Amino acid sequence: MNSLIILPFECVDTTCAVLQNNRASYAFGTHGIRVGQTLRVAVMGGLRGTGLVTESSAERVVLTIELSKAAIRHRPVDLIVGVSRPQTVKKVIQAAVMLGVRSLHFVSSEQGEKSYLQSTALEPEGIEEETIKALEQVWDSRVPEICVHRSFEYFLKNRLSAIAPSEASLRIVAHPNGKELNLEQHHSSNTAAVVAIGPERGWSSREIELLEAQGFRLTGLGERVLRVEVALTFLLGQLELLLPTA
Repeated sequence: MNSLIILPFECVDTTCAVLQNNRASYAFGTHGIRVGQTLRVAVMGGLRGTGLVTESSAERVVLTIELSKAAIRHRPVDLIVGVSRPQTVKKVIQAAVMLGVRSLHFVSSEQGEKSYLQSTALEPEGIEEETIKALEQVWDSRVPEICVHRSFEYFLKNRLSAIAPSEASLRIVAHPNGKELNLEQHHSSNTAAVVAIGPERGWSSREIELLEAQGFRLTGLGERVLRVEVALTFLLGQLELLLPTA
């Protein structure tokens, strides 16, 4: 275990946290937390630090906590991902959180299975579960905005501009016919990026046209056909070289 995420309501005060029931069972059974152990902790949405376990069972875990470290900064990247199969959705959430994106937007797409929208992986509880796993992996507490949109076209017309201003954002869409991402696509005024990655079957031709109309540039990822979560990681690694650091 790299760290333990504590939910805000589990903090009795600034020095004590109590996990009970399912949360205690998770810490005790999954992480193997025992009395006397000192571990890295983070309050979701708050500070990071250390915790000393003073009580531990499957029903109740108590920690004395010291919190002084701020959350890790977000990368100035917003993701748009076509809704995919539930296991892929879980991997995308974990990858996006671990890599520190600013926001993640799942959208319904023409070539994605409509039944996937009913998956529990896209319910608030499912999203929180994968978010916690990812935050614990990287010892962070900052949670990106994660939303599910049932209309791709409505999202582009009504939500995209609120995510990142077009004049300050490099907008790219992963597509087999696109050019590789390079410095020619980047302008000094770009301080952020919006990345669109389709579901397993990719974006439809109409969706590509809608994205291009919003200023997205087709970006290829080479000859290999990558899984959604791998394409996400591939692109974010390249953008790390282009976007300014805080």
